[in-house]
Amino acid sequence: MAIYIAVPLTNDSTPLNEAVERNIAADADRYKLQSDRGWLIKFAGTSAELSQHLGVTGQPPGTPSPVGSAIIVPVSAYYGRGPTDMWEWLKTRLEQQ
Repeated sequence: MAIYIAVPLTNDSTPLNEAVERNIAADADRYKLQSDRGWLIKFAGTSAELSQHLGVTGQPPGTPSPVGSAIIVPVSAYYGRGPTDMWEWLKTRLEQQ
């Protein structure tokens, strides 16, 4: 399975948060980023498939997304500053691939 980062591109992250919690059932397959502004998600599929699975895309033409705008990007490497448990979550999930 791949690891993705999903970040809302709207001021209100609630719709994306609810979509992830509803559609990624296993707590072990999702990690909520600090400040409530995105997720790390373990998903067996492409970024486009995850986007449709969450309801970001896939609606009929002219129908707005109930989740709003978001960006979904695969994670192949990482670097930065953050909480220890986030790095551990990423490391253990990437090792499972």
